[in-house]
Amino acid sequence: MGSDTAAIPLADLEAGVKNATKVTINSLDSTPSDRPVLGRRQTTNSVLVPKEGKSLLDSDSDEDTLTKVGNFLWKIHSANVLTRYAMYILPFAITLSIPLILTATIWKDKTADGIRLFGLFVWIEALWFALWVCKLCAQAVPFIFQATCGLISSGIRKYSLVLTALEIPISLFLWSIVAYTTTPVICKFGTQEACSDTSNTWLATFQTVWKAGIIVAAIFLVEKLVVQLISVHYHRKQYFVKIKESKRLIRLLDLLYDASRALFPEYCREFLDEDADIQGNTLTEVREAMAKAGMDTKVFRGMGRARDQMTAAVGAMLSDVTGKDLGSTTSAHAIVLEALESEKASKALARRLWLSFVGQGRDVLLKSDLLEVLGETRAAEAEDMFHELDRDANGDVSLEEMELLIMGMGEERKNRAKSLSDISHVIGVLDNLLSFVVLIAIAFIYATFFSKTFAAKTTQLWTTFTGLAFAIGGTVSEFLSCVMFIFVKHPYDVGDRVNINDKHLVVTRISLMYSVFRRVDSDTTVQIPHNVASTLWIENISRSKSMHEQYNFSVCAGTSNADILALRAELEKFLTSADNKRDYLPDVDIELIGLGDLKQLDLRVTIKYKSNFANVRHSIRRNRFMCELLAAMRRIPIAPPGGSAPALGDPANPSYSVAVSDLEALGLRAKHAEEAEGKKLFPTGASLASLLHTEGVSSAFELPLERVASVVAETGRRGSDVRLRRSGESMRISHEVRPVVHGQVGYLQTPAAR
Repeated sequence: MGSDTAAIPLADLEAGVKNATKVTINSLDSTPSDRPVLGRRQTTNSVLVPKEGKSLLDSDSDEDTLTKVGNFLWKIHSANVLTRYAMYILPFAITLSIPLILTATIWKDKTADGIRLFGLFVWIEALWFALWVCKLCAQAVPFIFQATCGLISSGIRKYSLVLTALEIPISLFLWSIVAYTTTPVICKFGTQEACSDTSNTWLATFQTVWKAGIIVAAIFLVEKLVVQLISVHYHRKQYFVKIKESKRLIRLLDLLYDASRALFPEYCREFLDEDADIQGNTLTEVREAMAKAGMDTKVFRGMGRARDQMTAAVGAMLSDVTGKDLGSTTSAHAIVLEALESEKASKALARRLWLSFVGQGRDVLLKSDLLEVLGETRAAEAEDMFHELDRDANGDVSLEEMELLIMGMGEERKNRAKSLSDISHVIGVLDNLLSFVVLIAIAFIYATFFSKTFAAKTTQLWTTFTGLAFAIGGTVSEFLSCVMFIFVKHPYDVGDRVNINDKHLVVTRISLMYSVFRRVDSDTTVQIPHNVASTLWIENISRSKSMHEQYNFSVCAGTSNADILALRAELEKFLTSADNKRDYLPDVDIELIGLGDLKQLDLRVTIKYKSNFANVRHSIRRNRFMCELLAAMRRIPIAPPGGSAPALGDPANPSYSVAVSDLEALGLRAKHAEEAEGKKLFPTGASLASLLHTEGVSSAFELPLERVASVVAETGRRGSDVRLRRSGESMRISHEVRPVVHGQVGYLQTPAAR
């Protein structure tokens, strides 16, 4: 396969130009259904030249860009604040001016308890304008906060976001203060006697309403502030780094896919199947079924491409009509995001990217491949991109590693989206519960302000509430425990692999009061309340870094230290081999943990993986290592407990019987006893005095030497007499017993048995 390529500017890649470089196919070495897993890029001096002064992985913005007309209208709308607010304020203000004009001219003598209605409508008109002024002040609070507090600390952006979200509660709080302080304006248009009359009920009611409104608005502001602080702290703690890393990886895939399309145009013969899977062609299954039946599928391929082109054309037309960029369906970003939604498309995307960049005849992606495509001037960016792809840091990227990376990205995006949805639901439930409490508090506040009888019975009511608190204390305690577990502890997210009480579980849903799990061994659904889970040990496998595993086994007691070192060397050779260095770290440790009643050696082997146990390849890695461990022990060899000799009765170790005389049996017994006595460090019957003067014996026993030695000597003489009596009895018994030897094992046979 040959290709004629030239320098590919990054601007063409980012714009989605497919024909930035022409690729001519001269020949195909294999059919699409039977291709070797080798690179397809013709190694040339072609480079991708990015924009001057910009990194390849930098993203301009996550927002859609606008057309020129849309940008012009947006600038007018965003720059002229007065014009925008005039569209909101003037219609209602003009409506309020009608009764204002009427009470100032025709109905100027209309009063209510001595106060002109003109003053009331003037106050309402001023209150309407004050509402929007308070809204502008609330919008300016985050900027004032950043300008003032930014001098003290730079990490205040999250709090400015909280103030931005509290725009409406802050506006209502300020507006209630303005409304209460401007109530005397109504009296400016009435007589002095009417304003000073305490029996003027409606004016006093106005003042009472707004006085209580200040307290109500303050409580509402505090409740929303608590919810926003919980939300911002939680999301920033749990998802900020993950989302940032995900955006960076998606930006990397966008650039790689653009480069791949420049080297190999879409739906070329090399990547016909991959492109159909990546772009989600709905006719793929039909085309595959027809291909298996031996029918031509070119028509369906053309229909899929025509559908994509028509969708892109309609999207471009709608963008021109609405003045907004609705997103191109043929852009690299849109295609990558669509491919990450399914496992099949993610795998096809990984194959296309890997096969596009790997040179012909090679089976791994190297840093030099990216350098050749990007150019020497972008060596830093190429190294950064290769570092993102080479997660195990072994210097190359295999096809399987690429597939696992991209499929893992897609799975992580879906789990994160579901987790964010669950947490948003939890925060919404918490907000509703707190809002209900605030609503009850508002009712009590207004009742206290407007009912003297209710205010007089406040003590009685608080007594009732105290008794109710004891009744629902358990429920409140459980609720607070669940809130602390979710927003403070938060030991897991949706999709995480966890171990709880030695049960292997996968998180499927998080609610306010409980979480739902799926058991790994049986796919059973398990629900655990958060107040119970907060008391348990939770091991989060997905959040763990590289993990290690230990294997305990026993070997023959005759195994030497050299055999154990040889086993370690064989395992290190296995871990550092080219086929296994992607999964294992080269560190291996063998520890002797027990002697097994002097019958065996208990060993423990510890190996370290380059990832955690949540990886789908963990069972494969574990099985491969255990098979190699057994094979290495057989190669050395290391025998199992009891030795590896054939069992008695086996053809290699037959069983037989030999009869010997009494004298021979006694002689053998005596010889064995003599040899055993000679091997002892301290022979039987030796005096303590001789033992104390032996080199290596502690001198602490030498203090009462004379007395202890005499006692031991007397004890030794008594023991000798006992042994002589027992020896005489043994001689008498031996005349009645004839020994029989079976191979290497001997036993005694009585005359009755003979």
